[in-house]
Amino acid sequence: MANLREYRRKRDAGKTPEPVPADGPLPAGHNDLFVVQEHHARRLHYDVRLERDGVLVSWAVPKGLLIEPGKVRLAVHTEDHPMEYAAFEGQIPHGEYGAGEMIIWDRGRYETIKWSDDEVEVILHGEKVDGGYVFFRAHDDDPRNWLVRRKLGSTKGTDDPVAQQTKITVRVENRQLRLTNMEKVLYPAEGFSTESFTKAEVIDYYRQIAPALLPHLKDRPVTFKRYPDGVDSASFFEKDVSRHAPDWVRTMRLETPNSTKGTDFADYPMIDDLPTLIWAANLAAIELHIPQWRVGARGAKHPPDLMVFDLDPGTPATLVECCRVAELIKEVLDEDGLVGYPKTSGAKGLQLYVPVRVGSAERTSAYAKALAERLARAHPGQVLAVMAKAQRKGKVFIDWSQNNAAKTTVAPYSLRAREQPTVSTPVTWAEVRDCTRVADLMFLPDEVVARVERDGDLLADLGEHAAQLPR
Repeated sequence: MANLREYRRKRDAGKTPEPVPADGPLPAGHNDLFVVQEHHARRLHYDVRLERDGVLVSWAVPKGLLIEPGKVRLAVHTEDHPMEYAAFEGQIPHGEYGAGEMIIWDRGRYETIKWSDDEVEVILHGEKVDGGYVFFRAHDDDPRNWLVRRKLGSTKGTDDPVAQQTKITVRVENRQLRLTNMEKVLYPAEGFSTESFTKAEVIDYYRQIAPALLPHLKDRPVTFKRYPDGVDSASFFEKDVSRHAPDWVRTMRLETPNSTKGTDFADYPMIDDLPTLIWAANLAAIELHIPQWRVGARGAKHPPDLMVFDLDPGTPATLVECCRVAELIKEVLDEDGLVGYPKTSGAKGLQLYVPVRVGSAERTSAYAKALAERLARAHPGQVLAVMAKAQRKGKVFIDWSQNNAAKTTVAPYSLRAREQPTVSTPVTWAEVRDCTRVADLMFLPDEVVARVERDGDLLADLGEHAAQLPR
């Protein structure tokens, strides 16, 4: 019977980055997902996991699955793993069970031909393996020992798993980094997208945009939104990277009073340089989110230096309607001697940055809320100042609550996990005024790099226009 008792017994959630879900009902699924993870433990091996009855039934295959049809290899049956493990990549710390690096080597769907206590026959459909496999008990003195045999049929790639690995070592400034799974498609060619976008292209975009992006990340704790299997698969937010970050990555321990994981502190990554940015991109940290405040060298939180207005359209309103509301906000900012800088969210809406000098976070929230409510009263058919989805149809919600010190917004020049690799892009007020179609302010990586090469960073002088809020 599927259960995770043995898995939990072997792992301490406080010491390993692996998912350790609380005891409770197992998730319902379709019994058709598989993952193969390359496990650099004491000895390199490949963990094959098949979804079954809410868990991942697992075997450790020392030499991998790419074998000649008819031949067999040892497959050691291990404890069931939680479904969350299908998206796990990371460094299991030294001294913990299974210590070493875990990398997703292949993933896909499978068909069940036979499933019994002594024999499992499946057809795997992955990027690297595609064909039939039979796992069966070895019937020796160790009940964990199974064997795996590949059946006749198609299998992608070669018989050498090492030849299938896509790991390269690169020198980035003064650091040596190992990049993995470079050919993995993170943005599939489907929906509105005509071309796929790989992990290598994500990394290359962040490399090119780094001169414009890094100043906006400086001294701001970063929250990753990671998509190990691409934007159409499971994702997760990551704040604490202490258990897998290289020792040269600067982190900052900060309080997390609203943590859903029940922890009081997290070691946030501080992306100060290009090597750290490339390291993050290699984790498939597609989205980078930051607060409106910075921290000092010892972790002291400074008062906000930015106020943000996050404009979210309610269908059928779009980015175009957000531009009209942004113009209304600009009129008020101008009256109060404040400077607003527009940028796209990279998703559906628009955001305004306003550089400020304040003594407390409450000041920015109070001002933003008052402005939003003022415009909602003046333009009730166009603007909404409350987070009520039932009232949002056809209106633009001015989300003033993003100024709460515990919240973050997507960083300028960050990619977004949409159908296409759109970017949160700084724009001019002329572009906002001229926007009549959503496409007018939707930008892809190559376009953003070209814009910065031509115009520079449109947010470069943010700090020069910081002003006090009127009382």
